[in-house]
Amino acid sequence: MPQVRIYIQDVIKKNKYIYLEKQNIHYLKNVMRKKSGDNILVFNDNEEWLSRCFFEDEFKLNPEKLLRIKENIKDIWICFGLVKTRNIDFLVEKVSEIGVKKIFPMITSFSNRIPLNYERLKKISIEAVEQSNSLNLPIISKTKNIKEILNDWEDDRLIIFCDEKKGVDISNINRREYNFKKIAIFVGPVGGWSEEDRKLVNKKNNLRINLGGNIMKADTAAIFSLSIFKGYLL
Repeated sequence: MPQVRIYIQDVIKKNKYIYLEKQNIHYLKNVMRKKSGDNILVFNDNEEWLSRCFFEDEFKLNPEKLLRIKENIKDIWICFGLVKTRNIDFLVEKVSEIGVKKIFPMITSFSNRIPLNYERLKKISIEAVEQSNSLNLPIISKTKNIKEILNDWEDDRLIIFCDEKKGVDISNINRREYNFKKIAIFVGPVGGWSEEDRKLVNKKNNLRINLGGNIMKADTAAIFSLSIFKGYLL
């Protein structure tokens, strides 16, 4: 059975008790049936510890052994046009499992106009990172207009612009022709990209690609392109 893992935001120190939030206590006691003396893994944004459970007046954990420290994550962002809520949930879950540094929901010309529950998305991301044995919890940005995002763009970050109408086939990309040290993958909404969206991206360092003959949903396109380009980073 896989080891139980819990993410916390606090600093972890050896033999300094950790007092968990209610949802984590419920998960450990009632879902995973953990008992006093059982071991679990606890991690934050920097490191992971083997910790022992204690049931006394309150549930607490004792970090006993440092197991690993987070290594540098490949610097990839996912920027996607807003789609249906269930597709966004799935996208956030899967790209968190695969490994990504930042997630940017975008308002584009043809995107949906929906409010996002950022706390819920963070919870989805945390659960994905816990089960995938990762230490890299992505930052989830508040929704911004594509123009606003590009106005404050890093000049050394290459945009991988997924465009089924005008892009180069992904199978023909040679990473030695491009700088793949820092990238951001742009995935459009159901309605695709407008010419105005394309013009905005064209002003930045970008590589326009298509993902093959099949037209993919935004969540599928994000997962597929991330899986491929994660292996391209130097």
